[in-house]
This record gives sequence, structure tokens and C-alpha cells, in this order.
Amino acid sequence: MTNGCKYNDYQAESYSGAYPTIPDPELDQEVIYQFFIQCIRQWEPQDVLDEFENIFIHLSCPDSLRVVEAITNIIESKQEFIFINTLKRVCYILINNWYINRKHQYVQKLIDLLEETQEDESIAIDQNLNRLGNWLRNFFNSAEYQTIKNCALKSKKDWSHRYTSYLLVPEYIDNDENSKEQKEFARNLSKQLKDKYKFDLAMYVARSNSTAILGERRTNPTQLGDEVIQLIKKTISTQRISSYTQQAKLFLRDTQDLNYAEFKKALPEYLMIANNAPFPINKVREKLIKKLDFIYTHYEERTINKGLIIRTCNRLIETLTTEDNKTPSPIFTLLTTHGNPLTLVIMLLKIVLICSAARTYLELCISKLIQQYQDYEEHQCQRLIHFLEVFNLVFTIFTENVQFHLVKVPERQASPLMSSLDSYQVFCQSKGPDLRGTNLKGVNLSSLELRGADLRDSDLSEIELVQIDLRLANLSGVNLSGAILDQSQLLVANISEADLSHASLLATDLRRADLSRTNLTNANLTKATLDLANLRQAKLTHANLVEASLNATDLSDADLCGADLQNVNLRGANLTGVNLSYANLKGANLQDANLAGANLSGVNLSHVDLSHANLSNANLEATNLYRVNFTHANLSAANLKNANLSEANLRSANLSYANLNSAILRRANLNRAVIIKAQICNADLTRAKLIEVELSEANLAYAQIRHANLTNAKLFKTNLRGANLFGSNVIDAIVKEAKFGNNSGLSDDVRRCLKLRQ
Repeated sequence: MTNGCKYNDYQAESYSGAYPTIPDPELDQEVIYQFFIQCIRQWEPQDVLDEFENIFIHLSCPDSLRVVEAITNIIESKQEFIFINTLKRVCYILINNWYINRKHQYVQKLIDLLEETQEDESIAIDQNLNRLGNWLRNFFNSAEYQTIKNCALKSKKDWSHRYTSYLLVPEYIDNDENSKEQKEFARNLSKQLKDKYKFDLAMYVARSNSTAILGERRTNPTQLGDEVIQLIKKTISTQRISSYTQQAKLFLRDTQDLNYAEFKKALPEYLMIANNAPFPINKVREKLIKKLDFIYTHYEERTINKGLIIRTCNRLIETLTTEDNKTPSPIFTLLTTHGNPLTLVIMLLKIVLICSAARTYLELCISKLIQQYQDYEEHQCQRLIHFLEVFNLVFTIFTENVQFHLVKVPERQASPLMSSLDSYQVFCQSKGPDLRGTNLKGVNLSSLELRGADLRDSDLSEIELVQIDLRLANLSGVNLSGAILDQSQLLVANISEADLSHASLLATDLRRADLSRTNLTNANLTKATLDLANLRQAKLTHANLVEASLNATDLSDADLCGADLQNVNLRGANLTGVNLSYANLKGANLQDANLAGANLSGVNLSHVDLSHANLSNANLEATNLYRVNFTHANLSAANLKNANLSEANLRSANLSYANLNSAILRRANLNRAVIIKAQICNADLTRAKLIEVELSEANLAYAQIRHANLTNAKLFKTNLRGANLFGSNVIDAIVKEAKFGNNSGLSDDVRRCLKLRQ
């Protein structure tokens, strides 16, 4: 073992006292619990797992005779249920601690160990070991073991595994049979699953506002398909919500002095159940009023209080979900069958907003509904599943620490087919701690929860934030000059107009972050991930972006003058109007990138992949484009004067109206390229491939076209005066009204064939 501190007999005696003459099962259990609690704090996980195997499978414990005596006493007492409870609680002690400390692999190892033990059917000679084997086999066949497996592995084969966060609620609510550790584990795991859903939903919403990366799979955490965005818009639109939270506050304020009878009469209107509502809402109103008239009638003259509100809300929740803790209530069935489940969910939301204490009871009722149907096939439970999906979505929007906003997009033109909400986009922001203006210098930030934090107006210059979780944080306008943010998480963070000059962001995750108009001068972004980030008008002069990933990132009008972009991934990026002058883009991936109007003068683009890229009107004057891949690229009207395009692949590229004067195109592949009306005077096209190239009305005066392959090249009205065509097969080109004169390298036979004057 590698642990530094052994748990010895002396330590056991320090809390248990002298070993009693008469075995005490509860004391024996406590000895074992305390042993593992201390082991897990001090030992390596594998050592703890080994000790678990020694004690519960082999009845040995080299590090504590007291623990051996305790487990032996339990075995010899022939009280199987005590052994099962002890084993179960120890499992939860280990699982809970390993989950909290993110050592998930040891949870799996524990399950693997138990599964291997389950397969062992050998009979032991020792009586205690034989009895232990029988008890273990009974345990493996029990519901308790299946619960441990399902919790530990967080998965089930049926559809209900998607709602494990609710199925765990009975494990920690009103369940006296479960140990403290089991309850704690179930509660923590339920929260973890809800947090994951919440974050996945926020990321999905963020993706919906961006152009997807080619081949990217947008993970939708709901089962609602693409309609989830429209449902979010509908739910949070201003015409549907004058703030449900505000409505709840006003209702509680207006009813605080009423008696209970008056409070019950006010509830239907608060729940938006109008008196003259159509079917099925009119039936819902009748049933709820009947329920309210019946409950707690002996309290009707009393002034409303918190206890009565809780009890009333719990009864309403039962009426709306399940009244027998098993089957759906009549109202639930009515609304999910004949109406929209959103109506039911909003009613439940409004109940929880006036009584937060009822939230857990609501989740308990939902867990009962899931349990009732989890053995059915998924297609048989579609109405329940649809309700659960809408419920998850709405309660995440209104009761969790993430805010969803509708923002009108002005540039989107309206269409007769568009709905009133189509011109809006959904944006989300985490409601983290408000730390605006806080002095964080010298603070141990690893101890703070900064996800979604509002840090505006804070001075964070030269602060160290290594490996900090700042997802969805608001850092707009913050001074982060010289800060160290290496390996931190800034997904979907708002860092617009911030000062990150000279900051270190080594391997930092900035996916979908808003960095518009941010100052990143001389910043180190080596291996940073900026996929789908917003860097519009950002200042990145002399920044280090070596091996960074900027898939589909918006860099329009950004300043990257002198930046180091070697081996950077800019596939599908928006680089319109960007200044890349004197930047180093050697080995970069610019496939499908939009570089329209970009300034690339003096840039090193050797060995770069620019296939399918848009470089129309781009400035590439005197640029090194040696061996660059421009297949199918759009270079129309681009300035390529004096550029080095030696051995570049321009197959099927569009170079119409481009300026290629004095460009070097030696051995370049221009097969099937379109170079209509381009200026190519004095260019060097020696040994270039020009098969089926379209050069109509192009100006190639005094160009070097020696040994070039012009098979089926279209030379309609092309200016070839003074061009050197030595060794080229111009005779195999399609020549019509081309202009020749003072040409070198044309034999008399070729001249006669082209009908040129001697």
C-alpha cells in the first residue's frame, strides 16, 4: 500500500472504547463506518478499494484487528439484514466521496469488483466465509444492489434513465431506511445531473445563435428536437410573462392579510385559470375549486400563514400530478391528453414560485409517475415524456441560476412566413455571484464559485486565475491586462471590450465567448480554444495564437497585424475585413474561411489550406503563398501583385478580375480555374498547369508562360502581347480573337497554325 497513515487498533480504540464482552451490532457497524471514513480521507483510492475487498469478501483486515472482530461478530450473529445495511452504507460512503472528489474511475472499479464477486459461486470451507458468500449472493439479487449500481453508473437501459435526477428524490426524502451517506449521495447526484442538463441547455442555446462548424453535432439535451428554441422563445416572450416571479411576489403581498378561505378563492385567478376559459381549462378550474373547497375547511377563518400555504400547495401539486402516489391524476391526464402540457407546467411553476418548499414534494410526485411507467416501452409513454421534457425546460428557465433573454436581431429581414418571434434570438447568462467592483487581489479564487459571476468594473490586472471555472461569467470591460488565465474555462463568457493585453491564456477554453472589441495585444493564446467565439473588431496585434483552434470564429474587422498564427485552425472562420498584415500563418487551416476584403499583405501563408475560402477583394500583395491550397477558393478581385504562388494549388479557383501582375506562379496548378479579365502582366507562369483554364479577356502581357500546359485553355480575347510561350502547347488551347505580338518561343509552325503574322 502507498498510504502514508495506517488506521491501527489504537485509533479504533480511541473512539470505541474497550471492546465489550457482549457483542454490540451497532457498535460493530460504527467501527467499520469510522474505519472507512478515515481511510478514504487518508489513503489512496486503490488502497481503500483493496481494504474493502479484504473486509467484505475475505473477512480479513491486516491494518485493524478491531475491524476484523467487528465484521466477524456481525457474521456470527447470523443477522443478515445488519450485514446488508453495513455493506450498503459503506458502498455509499465510498461512492459519495469518490464522486465529490471526481475520482469516478474508482466508482466503476468498485462496481466491477462486486460484479466479479457475484460470479464466484465457490463454496468455502470456513463456516463464516460460507455464510458471507450466501449473504453476498442474496445482496446481489436485491433491489438495494440494483439501486447502488444505477446510482453509481448513472445509467439505465430504459427511457427513464433520462430522468434519474427525479428518480433519486425518494432516496433522500422521507426514507428512514437509507443511511446518511446514501441520502447525501443521492442528493448530490441529483443536483449534478440537473446542473449538467442546465449547462448542456445553455450550450445548445448558444450554438443556435451561431453558424455551425462543418460537421459539428449540436447536442440537444432535450427530447423536443429543434422546436425547443421556439418553445423557449414562447415561454419567455414579453406577451406571456410580466415576470412569473413578480406575479408570485404580488400575489403573496396581496393575500398576506387574508383568511384562509379568501386565500383559496384567490388561487385559481393567480394560476391563470379564467372563469370563462374554454375546454379543457374550464374542467381544470372546476376540479381545482372543488379540491380547494374540500381541504382544511376547519382553518378557513384563520389568517393565512406559511404552514397553510405549504400544505395547500402540496395538495394542489397532488391534484395536478398524482393523487395516489402512483397513477396520473384526472387533471394531469386531461391536460396532457387534450391540452398543451405547457399549461400544466406553468401552473406547477406558479405554485412553486409562491412556495419554494413545495419544489421537493413536486419532484417526489413526478418520481412516482416515472416509477409507475418506467417498465413500459418508450413509445407507450410519449405523453408523460413530453410533459417531463417541457417541465425540465420551463423549471430550468425560471427556477435555476441561468437567465434566458430574447434579443431582437435587427439585420434579420422579416418574411411573410416568419412568426413574430423569428426575428429574435435567445441568449442565456448564468446568475452567478455579483462581484462587481470587488478587490480580488490576494484572494484564493480556487475557493470561490465563479461560474456565471458578474465581475464587471473589477480590476483584475496581473491576477492569477489558473484552471478557474468562469463559464458564463460577465467580464465585460474588465481590466485583465497581464492576467494569467491558463487552462481556465471561459465558455460563453462575456469578455467584450475587456483589456487582456499581455495576458496569458495558454490552453484556455473560450468557446462561444464574446470577445468583441477586446484588447488582446501581445496576449498569449497558444493552444487556446476559441471555436465559435465572437472576436469582431478585437485587437490581436502581435498576439500568439500558435496551434489555437478558431473553428467558425467571427473575426470580422479584427486587427491581427504581426500575430503568430502558425498551425492555427481557422476553418470556417469569418475574417472579412480583418487586418492580417505581416502575420505568420504558416501551416494554418483556413478551409471555408471568409477572408473577403482582408488585408494579407506581407503574410507568410506557406503550406496553408485555403480550399473553398472566400478571398474576394482581399489584399495579398507581396504575400508568400508557396504551395498554398486554393482549390475552389474565391479570389475574385483580390490583389495578388508580386505574390509568390509557386507550386500553389489553384485548381477550380475563381481569380476573375484579380491583380496578378508580377506574381510568381511557377509550377502552380491552375487547371479549370476562372481568371476572366484578370491582370497577369509580367507574371511568371513557367511550367504552370493551365488545362481548361478560363483566361478570357485576361491581360498576360509580357508574362513568362514557358513550358506551361495550355490544353483546352480558353484564350478568348486574351492579351498575350510580349508573352514568352517557349515550350508551351498553346496550339492545344482554344484561341479566339487573342492578341499576340512580340512573342518569344513561338515556332513558325505554331504561328501558321494560329494564323499569326510572321
